[in-house]
Amino acid sequence: MSIDLNLLRTFLEIYEARSVTRAAQELSLTQPTVSYTLSRLRAQLGDPLFVRGPGGLEPTARADELFTVFRASVSDIDTVIDTAAAFDPAGTTRTFRICLSDIGEVIFLPALMKRFGALAPNANLESVPMNIEQIPHWLAHGQIDAALTSLVLGGGTLREAVTQDRYVCLLPRGMAPAGNKLTARQFDALGFVTIDPTAGHGQIEARLAESGISLRTALRVHHFSVLPLVQLECSLAAVVPLEIAERFCRQWPLEYRELPMDSPSFSVDLYTDPKIANGGPALWFRELVLESLREMPSALDPHAG
Repeated sequence: MSIDLNLLRTFLEIYEARSVTRAAQELSLTQPTVSYTLSRLRAQLGDPLFVRGPGGLEPTARADELFTVFRASVSDIDTVIDTAAAFDPAGTTRTFRICLSDIGEVIFLPALMKRFGALAPNANLESVPMNIEQIPHWLAHGQIDAALTSLVLGGGTLREAVTQDRYVCLLPRGMAPAGNKLTARQFDALGFVTIDPTAGHGQIEARLAESGISLRTALRVHHFSVLPLVQLECSLAAVVPLEIAERFCRQWPLEYRELPMDSPSFSVDLYTDPKIANGGPALWFRELVLESLREMPSALDPHAG
């Protein structure tokens, strides 16, 4: 049995979008066309493939099996085609997706979008909310093109360093003691607002624990963007990367101090799938991200800016 490649692409888009309507939008097709294609696939494969559920179309067990095979096959075909015909970013209308935390959006998106918009003016860039546990799956299934995080991921992903940072303690100006570095006693006396580990910065609490220090968490949130208001209103401290601390201190009455223990630098890394991002538009996007962000000034560089 042979299946038209366009049918496979439609299947993959429906699987990822969980919606015929959204799949049609992504494929620039009409909804009846996508619905007709789905009916052809159902007949050819002898399976309903998708059933309606509370969150949209839910894949059947057979569809889950086929997705892995179809995704790999289509990616291989695209790689061969893209290698033979050089990818032209200026002419593409493709949507590229990168997984970022909200802090990643603040720090990295402006530089990334500036170059992306200049080189691929007809394409779209979508920032996907961070979910650490899902990133390897999303990359392997082509649901995102790349992810930026400081956590070490497995799942056969390709990891490439982008920039370096380290952690400091961010405080309301009136709570910040004199001196550049907090003592252990000062640190232990503070109440903290902490970020949920799924946001991509959960390793700091583990590093503090290794030094015998635990954070007295009064509030746990999912987004860095709420920190300044919460800290000022509730007189709370936060342990954050230096890059974001400097940005917040320029905009809010906040100050940062060094942690009572040495805070080694950590790497912010770009993750891609090595099977998908080795040719064509995926390779172009991977290289674009690396070039854009490696050229950014770093908070750890005293000569930056």
